[in-house]
Amino acid sequence: DPLEVYEPWLPVDLWQQALTTLHGFMGHGGATVMLAAVLIRLMTLPWNLRALQKQCDRIELMPVYLDLAKAVQEAQKGGAAQMAAAPPAPPGYQFTCLMPLYIWGYFTLRGIVAHPDTFRSFVVEPTLWLDSLVLPDPFGLLPAVSALAVLSNVELNTPKPLPGQEENAQYMRLVVRGAALTFAPVTTLLPSAILVFMATNAAYTAILTWAFRRYR
Repeated sequence: DPLEVYEPWLPVDLWQQALTTLHGFMGHGGATVMLAAVLIRLMTLPWNLRALQKQCDRIELMPVYLDLAKAVQEAQKGGAAQMAAAPPAPPGYQFTCLMPLYIWGYFTLRGIVAHPDTFRSFVVEPTLWLDSLVLPDPFGLLPAVSALAVLSNVELNTPKPLPGQEENAQYMRLVVRGAALTFAPVTTLLPSAILVFMATNAAYTAILTWAFRRYR
């Protein structure tokens, strides 16, 4: 409804104003969304690096843990020891930090897409091969790029399977591939701005994870 007064939540309003200000400096809608996505991730870089370090430590210590668990299980069978239940793992970076910011960014872009009259300078400007960022990609390139970014993270950063777990690891990789390819047709209905945001986040995750594991 063009006559409806748009009153977003304060956090969403702040990010929308920041995005339109950034667009005023950049002058390019697609580049603005990409830069905004990268800035959001850079805000949480210390926590991201800490989470990656814990993930790498967990991968390296997994063989030791499995050997210890096997030894404890054998001791239990002999009645020599009892294994205490492991404490539940606390929520990680993905759920406590990244997911709220990702949802926040999604609703920021969704508000712009749903109220183009309020954000004319951002909406009416053609970007790349698109007439507007609020419209779906007519050629389906952005959904393909988004799916490829997700798949690149899986292909580049999946750790080597433990001995005896090769079949399960290959099965999980095929499941992730299938999920990404299945979800890709659904994303063709999304506004291009949201697809640019999703693809940038996925590419950032793939590159950062690969670089950290290679050069840490």
